[in-house]
Amino acid sequence: MATDHVGRSLLTRERSLHIPSGSYRAYEKVGTMSSPIIELKNISKRFLNIQALDNVSFDLYPGEIHALVGENGAGKSTLMRILAGIYNSYEGDYFLDGKSINFQDPKDALQRGIGMIHQELSVIPSLSVAENLFLGRQPSTRWGTVDWREMQRVAREELARIGFDHINVDLPLEHYSLGIQQVVEVLRVIFSGARILIMDEPTSALSPAEVDRLITLMNTLRQQQRSIVYISHFLTEVLQVADRITVLRDGRSVASLKRDEADTNTLISLILGREINVRLPAAIKQVEQHVLLDIKNLEADTFSNINLQIHAGEIIGLYGPVGAGHFDVARAIFGMYRIDSGMMAVEGHTFPLNHTPAYAIRNGIAYATESRRKSLFLEDAIYKNVTLPHLSRISPFSPNQTKEVKSAQKVIEQVNVQPPDLFNTVGRLSGGNQQKVAIARWLTFPPKVFIVSEPTRGMDVGAKNDVLSILLKLRNDGYGVLVVSSEPETVLNVADQIITMSRGHITAHLENKDLDKDTLMRLI
Repeated sequence: MATDHVGRSLLTRERSLHIPSGSYRAYEKVGTMSSPIIELKNISKRFLNIQALDNVSFDLYPGEIHALVGENGAGKSTLMRILAGIYNSYEGDYFLDGKSINFQDPKDALQRGIGMIHQELSVIPSLSVAENLFLGRQPSTRWGTVDWREMQRVAREELARIGFDHINVDLPLEHYSLGIQQVVEVLRVIFSGARILIMDEPTSALSPAEVDRLITLMNTLRQQQRSIVYISHFLTEVLQVADRITVLRDGRSVASLKRDEADTNTLISLILGREINVRLPAAIKQVEQHVLLDIKNLEADTFSNINLQIHAGEIIGLYGPVGAGHFDVARAIFGMYRIDSGMMAVEGHTFPLNHTPAYAIRNGIAYATESRRKSLFLEDAIYKNVTLPHLSRISPFSPNQTKEVKSAQKVIEQVNVQPPDLFNTVGRLSGGNQQKVAIARWLTFPPKVFIVSEPTRGMDVGAKNDVLSILLKLRNDGYGVLVVSSEPETVLNVADQIITMSRGHITAHLENKDLDKDTLMRLI
């Protein structure tokens, strides 16, 4: 497999995977099989005046992992929804096991062995592991009641068969990490009869260790001749797991490569249709940096002894795996998480111990959460989302659309939302452009300290570059920025200093010089 030097450029902003030696088995039969299990020929799909897919062909062989990559809006989701039976109106031909087919709905597709695992999990955390595995199809006794003993027995056997025998199937699923929940979601679809899995960004919210577990499961499934369509923005993961990689751009298939024919640079060039400019804005050294945010001995139930400072014109990266406590630190600073003790101040002004978000906003702190879709109103216009926290300042006496639009216009241009139609609903934007709106919201009346969690999660490389450039410009304009992430590449690319966390404690505070992902991984 082709590899690239791991540096600080955007080209290496992907997840570090540490797969045990021998766990990866290349699928050498691809291209020699007599016929694919799935074949899509010349598929086209239009939504009103938008051509989502244009004459796309795609196939999948037994025991193959075929990755699908491309920018947001390239057509990946549309193609997968056709595969999964969500869309049944399209042009072109769909063959399953060599026979022409047109599914009526996802249930129809699942009955024929095709299951889709969405980015947002559909498990029920309050139910036990076993109940989630057999959701909707629990085994029954001869009296018609649920056979709990049989369900738990089968669940234990199946988990042990794939190397997850340490999971207690009787415990509620919420007791386990997001990575284990993802594994349960995959197995639930398999138990429903799927021999073909469509996995849409399955690792976007997982820690590196949890990614490893999921990849181990995928390799096991491949060895069992299950077939997987794998969608991901993490190109390093794609190059680790895929047998073939198909690139979509603007609704068209521009390339389909074997794993050993691809590397990160090649994929990025194909995805964007151009060489990407990896030169991000350089830091502007401040003559006299003063402390904007000062935190001492912050304590809460999920973290302790948190000490950090952010100076004017500085980006601090707060990095750790999911569950390390760094996201709770960010919420506590903004007033969304209860603090037990400690001190925090902005430009010398000491905050009350348990202040509110409204107090934080008034005193110079802004916070863009890791869940942009939950923080934005997807059915509302862009301008409404941007001005919402500031209505009392924009039009204090009565709503004034003209003033709101004028106020939003400047910041939308500043972050380059595309398309720049202020009346467009946020839900119609790509993930990268939704993140730009989430950032623009806080630039209307710029804060002193800007906290942003997972700023590039689930984005294509072009959108990542745009968002990180915005954060670097904020730093260069003299603001303080706290970037909170579980993706090492994100903090490596923008932070002046990096603080690592594990199990609620700071494990290191380092200047970001000559650091790499391996070093950060060891520190957590």
